[in-house]
Amino acid sequence: MNLASILTRSAERDGQQVAVKLDDVELSYAMLDGASTHIAGLLEDHGVSRGDRVGIMLPNVPYFPVCYFGALRAGAIVVPMNVLLKRREVAFYLRDSGAKLLFAWHDFGEDAQAAARDAGAECVLVTPGEFEPIVGAATPRVALADTEEGDTAVILYTSGTTGTPKGAELTHANLARNAEIARGLFGLGAEAVTLGALPLFHSFGQTCAMNATISVAGCLTLLPRFEPAKALEIIQRDRVNVFEGVPTMYSAMLNLADPGAYDTSTLKVCASGGAALPVELMRGFEAAFDCKILEGYGLSETSPVASFNHPDRERKAGSIGTPVEGVEMKVV
Repeated sequence: MNLASILTRSAERDGQQVAVKLDDVELSYAMLDGASTHIAGLLEDHGVSRGDRVGIMLPNVPYFPVCYFGALRAGAIVVPMNVLLKRREVAFYLRDSGAKLLFAWHDFGEDAQAAARDAGAECVLVTPGEFEPIVGAATPRVALADTEEGDTAVILYTSGTTGTPKGAELTHANLARNAEIARGLFGLGAEAVTLGALPLFHSFGQTCAMNATISVAGCLTLLPRFEPAKALEIIQRDRVNVFEGVPTMYSAMLNLADPGAYDTSTLKVCASGGAALPVELMRGFEAAFDCKILEGYGLSETSPVASFNHPDRERKAGSIGTPVEGVEMKVV
């Protein structure tokens, strides 16, 4: 299996549906799928083959899923990276993972290019208006690489609480199954409009927002940098019905001068993770926005969901819920 099949299946099912949007820029499933074939071809032109590592250092912009699914399509292993990493850190990630090529956002090009030179990798800058002709000139690779369930699809770097970051290897099956679990938890279908406010380079945003939404042919509306007023504006404008965030996001939205000035009536489900959600914050947000927050727990190594409060079961405030299907937990 190949994780990129979640995109190809949705494109076959409803190619004209909007897959990803950023304000006025919209990519349909057919466009996203087609662009990923050109990325796969571009990587082949640069000598990237199955099992090679490809770094992606991009903010929440449509280029992220294009490069992500294009790399997977080629059979490469994606190494997502925080756009705020500095030269030394970028070089470490590239060197440690053995990355052959890095897609880097133009605003961080100086550090990214220097780090790639340090690590012996190639750097391709993603600059709007300049990147498209480069990608379009590549011969599209339509066929998905014949990867196995147990093959590594993504390497997520995590440092835990101490020490140097270590790469957690997540397989195609790990990530596909976790996206399936997220779909069930949040009740996602083709009508889903998910606010992509969580960083896509992080496992929460990547699996629970991007992959889960793409897998049901829903719409992912992106927010490159979280600002509470902008988030509420997008919820109102795009009629967002799924919001996933960390407690600081919920607090910022609740504590706006006038959060009630925005129409958030379409919100059906919200999910919180990354840190403990204070009970008073949960209750205050739910009262103000008339929606239910489901809190859960996960980690990079588990792709990431491990336990969650379930929408169809009793919910306990201040709890991370119960283990999701396929997960066992033990108190020691």
